[in-house]
Amino acid sequence: MDLQALKKVSELDVFSLMVFKFIYETGYANFAAKELAVSAPKISRCLTSLRIIFNDELFFRRQQGLKPTPLADRLYQPVCQLCDMFSQMERSVEENVNQCQRSVLHVAVSPNIITSVAIALSECPQDTVGKVRLHSWQADTEELIYNGELDFGIGYDTQDSHGLDVYPIASPSNISIVGNAKHPFWDNADNIKIEDIVQHSLVYLRCRGFNNRIDPLELYCQNNGLLLEDIEYVSKLEEWYWHILTMNSLSLAICHEGSFAEQLPQLRVKRLPKVELERLHSVMPMPNYCLIERAEHYRRYSADVRQMIINITRSVLL
Repeated sequence: MDLQALKKVSELDVFSLMVFKFIYETGYANFAAKELAVSAPKISRCLTSLRIIFNDELFFRRQQGLKPTPLADRLYQPVCQLCDMFSQMERSVEENVNQCQRSVLHVAVSPNIITSVAIALSECPQDTVGKVRLHSWQADTEELIYNGELDFGIGYDTQDSHGLDVYPIASPSNISIVGNAKHPFWDNADNIKIEDIVQHSLVYLRCRGFNNRIDPLELYCQNNGLLLEDIEYVSKLEEWYWHILTMNSLSLAICHEGSFAEQLPQLRVKRLPKVELERLHSVMPMPNYCLIERAEHYRRYSADVRQMIINITRSVLL
């Protein structure tokens, strides 16, 4: 037995083997960084460590990328076998954990429908969907999904999906106007028009991927020469409620979400007429909500749970 060779093998770690495998197959260190969801410097450190362990350059830099040395060519098949073996071990452990304890599903949801989704989920039998923890969609949500820290998200098809799979669910079919129950707007609310709404202070819940640059109502006023003197945005759902209650502002909301706002006795909700909704659509279509998730072999939830979440979201929107 070659003790020196054995010592070299004992110094290896699984992550470094994965780095070697991805660089060998792609010829680029940045591909390995993306696939393993780590920084480029970490890949560089692993490659340096491998070179020291094997006392070999392993990869030469060429115009077409990194080219393997003869030793790297000989190492590739054994490294693949080791990686496959560790993957099998990982799957076995994960299956055992799933059998012993059902994990919590972590789902990011756009803040303008998160209440509706939460209530709809609470009405489902827990033995069918399990425990679901909802997270309001944030600036780093796509990255968290990609890294596996969140299982999936319910967002928009216009978002930067970072190489994630995007499955269309539905677009909302109706919009409501929400305001303080004592707001003077309700004195003449039998036939709501956009021109009537914009005469008052407005607030909207800014949602990444939809109205984080401009809200449809604001864009409509710009395109049609309507004066909009007072409009603000908030980033959190609770701030949206507070603004309506204390700042005497009006806001537009997806109908299902608006129906829950109406359960607060201080608020009043009324559906926007179809004609007015179509006027808003003329400048900015309603967002298309999507399921945003990792590739299928990375998913930790069943196809049945996935479809249940899709159906629940669709029932909220339509």
